[in-house]
Amino acid sequence: MRRLRTLSQSSHHKSCRKSYRKNGRNNLCSGLLALMLAGSGAPAAAQEESASGVRDQSPVSDVLGDVRGAVSSGLGEWGLSRRFPEAALWLDLEGDARTLALFWPETELPARGALIVLADEGENAESGLAGPLARELAGRRFAVLTLGLAPPPAALEQTLEAPRTESEAEPEEALVEARTEIRPGEQNQSANNTATIDVMALETVGGLEDAYRERIREELAAGAAELAKRDYELIAVVGLGRGSNHVVSYAAAAQASPALIWVAPRFYPRDASEVVATLGSASVPRILELSSFGEGMQRKADLERAGVEGFSLQSVGANASFTSRNGKALAGRISAWLRLEQ
Repeated sequence: MRRLRTLSQSSHHKSCRKSYRKNGRNNLCSGLLALMLAGSGAPAAAQEESASGVRDQSPVSDVLGDVRGAVSSGLGEWGLSRRFPEAALWLDLEGDARTLALFWPETELPARGALIVLADEGENAESGLAGPLARELAGRRFAVLTLGLAPPPAALEQTLEAPRTESEAEPEEALVEARTEIRPGEQNQSANNTATIDVMALETVGGLEDAYRERIREELAAGAAELAKRDYELIAVVGLGRGSNHVVSYAAAAQASPALIWVAPRFYPRDASEVVATLGSASVPRILELSSFGEGMQRKADLERAGVEGFSLQSVGANASFTSRNGKALAGRISAWLRLEQ
C-alpha cells in the first residue's frame, strides 16, 4: 500500500509538471501539491510540535502568495488539530480556504456568553497566552473560540512597522511628483519609467496589506458565525498583542458590535494613530485594556477627549508582555469586568 501511494503521488507530480509546461499556469497543481505534502507531512508536524503548542517556523509569505488557497497558514495547524481533536474546528473561508480554530465550551452551565480570542502575531490558536487564557475563561462559564494570527510577509512587515509621516496621507501622489520631476539633462521617458515602477511597488504592498487584513477579518467573522450556529451570544472579542490591531476593525464594522478587550496591545503606528477615529465612529459598547503599568495612559486620554465612552484601563504588573503563566490572572480580570454588565 505504501509503494502504491508513492507511485500515485509521483504520477500526480509528473502530471502537474507536464500541465505547467503546456499551459504556463501552475496555480492548480501548486495547490494540489501543497495539500498532498501538507497531508503526508502532518504526522511529522504533530511530532515536531512541542507540548506548549509552539508553532512551526514556516513563512507566511507563501500563504499570502495564494491567500485564497486552502494551504496551511504556517502556524502548525495540522499538528495542532491532532493534539486537540475534540477542540479543533476548521472554519471555511472564501475561495475554498480554511483556518483552524480551537473551541473551548463553558465547563459549567449556564454559559455567560462567548468570546473570541485572537492570538498574538506568529502564534497559533493554542500557543503563547491564547490557549491558557481560553481554558481559564471556560472555567468561568464562558465559551471561547481561539484563532491564530499569521505574521505578515517581510515586505509588508516593514510597511506596517514604519512610523507614520505627515506626507503619508497621499503617498502615491507625493511619490509620483517627486519621481517625475524633470531635471536638466534627464529624459522625460526615464523619469516616467521610474515613477511607474514606484507606483507599482506601492500598489503591490497595498494589495498585500489589504489581502492580509481581509483574511484576518474573514477568520474573525467565520468564528463569530460558528458561535452563532451553536446558539452562543458573542459578547467580546479579545486581541492579544498584535491581534489588537485586527479586532478593532472587526468590531467597528460588525452590525452588533461586541465589547473589545486588548491584552498588552501592540498597535502598528498607523493603526495607533487611527484607533481613536475608528472607535469614535463605531458603536463598540465597552473597551477594556489590560497592559503593564504606565501603558495606555495617552490612549485613554485621547479616547476620552474624542468622546469614546466605556473605556477601562487596568494595569497588570510591570512586565511589558504576558506569558501563559498570566492566563489565570488575566481571565479573572476579564471575567470581573464582563460581570459588571451581566
